[in-house]
Amino acid sequence: MDLKKIGQLLKELRNEKGLSQEELAEIFHVSRRTVSRWETGRNLPDIVILLEIAEFYDLDLREILSGERKDKKMDSDVKDTVLKAAQYSNEENNIFSKTVNGLFVFALILAIVRIAINRIGLAGKWFDFIEGFCDGFVVITLVVGIIRASKYSAKLIETKQRILKK
Repeated sequence: MDLKKIGQLLKELRNEKGLSQEELAEIFHVSRRTVSRWETGRNLPDIVILLEIAEFYDLDLREILSGERKDKKMDSDVKDTVLKAAQYSNEENNIFSKTVNGLFVFALILAIVRIAINRIGLAGKWFDFIEGFCDGFVVITLVVGIIRASKYSAKLIETKQRILKK
């Protein structure tokens, strides 16, 4: 797979539609920098976005992956395989989301415990430890939630994948 060739095709397709990198980035909910990396061949879109790009430009996924246009439409077998891969990716994302939601529920319970200890006025070595643990867990969970909900989550995942490839 020639990433430069794929990037060149993606750039040609974008230009044919008369779109800027920023406009395309908004359509696919990524940053302009990510689109630039696709077009320079430094990165490839993930499988879900590749499928969306193929539909957006009305191309066969194989055309994009080969970096060349062809006249044939995507076979149903290939499309089914890609859809299954996209579904697998979404299932992984759902599992991660459930885990993060569970952490938020646990953090909420700890926050309530912390408030209860404080209201009752319990003091002592162990109660101070429990209060500190509750505070720390709640703060860490909030930071993880903020990062996950922000645009920086995708950048962190991108950076992690780039580091793992090296």
